[in-house]
Amino acid sequence: VMFRGVAGIGLLVGLSVAGCTSGGGATPTTTTTSLAATSSTSIVSTTTTPATTTSQAPEESIPDIEQLRIVLAEVFTGFDLPVLLVADPLGGADYVVEQSGRVVRADGANNAVALDIADRVEAAGERGLLGLAFHPDFAANGLAYINYTDSRGRTTIDEFVVTSGQFDVKTRRPILRIDQPAGNHNGGMIAFGPRGWLWIGMGDGGGANDQFRNGQDPHSLLGSMLRISVPGTDGRPYDIPDLNPYGDGVDGAPEVYAYGVRNPWRFSFDFFEDGKNADIWIADVGQDRIEEVNVIPTSARAANYGWPILEGSDCFAVENCDPSGTIQPIVEYTHDDGCSITGGYVYRGQAIPELEGHYFYGDFCSGFLRSYSPESGDWDWTEMTGPTSQLSAFGIGSDGELYVLSRAGSIYRIERAG
Repeated sequence: VMFRGVAGIGLLVGLSVAGCTSGGGATPTTTTTSLAATSSTSIVSTTTTPATTTSQAPEESIPDIEQLRIVLAEVFTGFDLPVLLVADPLGGADYVVEQSGRVVRADGANNAVALDIADRVEAAGERGLLGLAFHPDFAANGLAYINYTDSRGRTTIDEFVVTSGQFDVKTRRPILRIDQPAGNHNGGMIAFGPRGWLWIGMGDGGGANDQFRNGQDPHSLLGSMLRISVPGTDGRPYDIPDLNPYGDGVDGAPEVYAYGVRNPWRFSFDFFEDGKNADIWIADVGQDRIEEVNVIPTSARAANYGWPILEGSDCFAVENCDPSGTIQPIVEYTHDDGCSITGGYVYRGQAIPELEGHYFYGDFCSGFLRSYSPESGDWDWTEMTGPTSQLSAFGIGSDGELYVLSRAGSIYRIERAG
């Protein structure tokens, strides 16, 4: 697997929307997201001035993506509201998270329930069992973490010891509880990033219009990207990483690393070649008009993603607003194309080298499948694959390839056609 930072993407501040342009070809002095020729729909384009990163472009020749044809091959079916796929860190199987409260281990031959906490989970609407992450030292400590909505409506992070593919319920340890004032915008994604720290994506508390005023409040754990170190030392459930921007709790909550998100429905890391640093790609669900993808290096502390000052790169509540100091999206599209973005991963698999470096994302409502590359712009694959009903998530399987999940019960692998 090749690891590489995203060329030409850094901290983007105070940028404006440009008109639609065509992408592809050599990297220009500005990076423009645009819909490639394969698209049959429209997309709002965002032009940004790139910053220098430590990433290196590949020396090998990448096959021509213009000739690529892909399909979605169904590999698993029969799941109850699948919302995440995570590879078994020991290899040979994948874990599927069901919103209703189960984790199922699938090895291609059998599906075995690895954890069932349905009796603890409030799974109505956007709530439920939403996240799973295995500790980077899983081979040594066997630790796994889940994110779910408990019976009191709280976002709940629990720790388990996993043995022989089974979560030992007797080892369950509460790590973090966060009160939720409404039933939507729960976020739900958890993932380990650089230095082995756990990131947690939190929505703004729900309702509409950021009614609880969390988005621009770094003292609130809601509307924020959190980062903690697990397990904690001296018996504590977690510690605060020493590089967190508000570690002293004065200007923000110690757990908060970035803020200004509405409902980050999936984020992922694309690690640099050194394996120690990464870009973080965050898909943030919009409210009335715009869905967006943001990307910055994880070293960008105290980043402000703009909600509710901005929805996408447009002013949200007022006609004229001040976007200075906010991160502008690298990709955005209007509700003419969909209504709820589903974030994915940068492709680093081996089966389809033409897709190397493409970030995949989709839409829960319209079911489209798209990818974005800083070098070749935005590509729409839906005409080839067909729309995916209730596209709820993406996953990287134990084979290193990219999977697409339908909340209707099926899981597909992106494969070369023919």
